[in-house]
Amino acid sequence: MDKIKNKFEVILGFATLIISLSAFKDELSKVTLELGYTSITLADYFLWVVYGLSICMYFYVTENFARDTKFGKWKLFNYTLNFAYFLFVFILITPLLVVTNILIFKAYVAVAKNHKEIENTLEIVNKVVGAISVILAIISSILTSSRLLRERKKKAQEEIEEQEIKELDNATKLFADGYYSHSVLETFKVLETHLYKKITAKDVRVPRHKINDIIQIALKEKIINQDDLSAINDLKGMRNAAAHSDAQHTRQQAEFSLNFVRQLLRRKNDEQETK
Repeated sequence: MDKIKNKFEVILGFATLIISLSAFKDELSKVTLELGYTSITLADYFLWVVYGLSICMYFYVTENFARDTKFGKWKLFNYTLNFAYFLFVFILITPLLVVTNILIFKAYVAVAKNHKEIENTLEIVNKVVGAISVILAIISSILTSSRLLRERKKKAQEEIEEQEIKELDNATKLFADGYYSHSVLETFKVLETHLYKKITAKDVRVPRHKINDIIQIALKEKIINQDDLSAINDLKGMRNAAAHSDAQHTRQQAEFSLNFVRQLLRRKNDEQETK
C-alpha cells in the first residue's frame, strides 16, 4: 500500500466508489455471478469489498496510532499490519478471480451440454480449477504483500538515514559556529535517530521518541555495549541540561558528544561492511 501514493486515499477512494454504487443497489442485486461452486449477486460482492477495505483501514490506522505509545512495542501490530497488506492485495485481485471463475463455469456449462456422459467429470474439474484459482490468488496476495512490506521497510530506512545525515550535518555546523549547547542537542538527535534506525532494521518495534526504551532495546539487541551506555548517559545528561535549563556547554563537551556519535556511526558501518 505504501507504494501507492497514500494508503488512506486509496482505501477511502475504493470504499467511496463502491458505496456510491449503493444508489443502484436494486439493479446490482439482480446481477448474479455464477462461480460454479457458488453464486453471489454483484451487490453482495461490493458489500464484501467494503467490509474488507474497512478492516484494512482499521488495522492500518490502529498500527499507526499505537506506534508511538507504550503499546507500540507489541509484536501483534506487525501481524495485523501484514494481514492488512495481504487483505488489501487480495481485494485488488478478486475481480480477476471472479471473472476467471465465471469464464470457467461458462466453459463447463457449454461443454456439459454437448457431452452429457462426462458431465460429472467436468463438474469435478470445474470445482478443482476454481479451488486452484483461489489458492493461486492467495499465494499471489501473500507474495505481493510481502514485497510491498519489504519496500516499505526499505523506504522507511532510507528516510531515517537521510534524517540522520541532516542532523549530523546540523550538529557539525553548530559546533563550527560556536553554538556548543545547540550542537549537543542536535548530536543527541543523531544518536536517537541512529539507534531507532538500527532497531527497526531488526524488525523490533519501539516508539519513535521514547529514548529510554530505544536505549534499552539497543543494548539488548547488542547495537550498543556497556561502554557505550556510559557515554550515552553523559550525552543524555548534557542534552537534558541544554534543553531544560540555561546551562552552557563547553567546546570540549560538544566535541566529545560529536566524536562519540561519529565513532558509533562509523563502527556500525564498518560492521555492516565486514558482514
